[in-house]
Amino acid sequence: MTAVTPVVETRGLTKRYGGFLALDGLDLTIGPGVVFGFIGPNGAGKTTTMRILATLLEPSGGEARVAGHSVTRDRRAVRDAIGYMPDAFGVYDNMKVWEYLDFFAAGYGIPQGAGPP
Repeated sequence: MTAVTPVVETRGLTKRYGGFLALDGLDLTIGPGVVFGFIGPNGAGKTTTMRILATLLEPSGGEARVAGHSVTRDRRAVRDAIGYMPDAFGVYDNMKVWEYLDFFAAGYGIPQGAGPP
């Protein structure tokens, strides 16, 4: 029997913002084909967890893997495996088209002016 790689796995995942503990030792395993949702009050760590899993935020401790890839050591592979759409766009409304493209290219480590492959 072959082992199934979890789609998402965290062990002791922790995030501190200064003295504020936003995420406290989260252990989570989500297997293939599972539909999973975060439900909880404001400040429960939902957005922090999603930002860590999407490689947009570094954890303070513990580890997280997405599609078998470390969110801290193999960010590019994680980003290639996921799609992430936050519920609020923030500054996007005020960006010009080229600023928007530069912003997302930087998120994928594409150097400015690289052009198509």
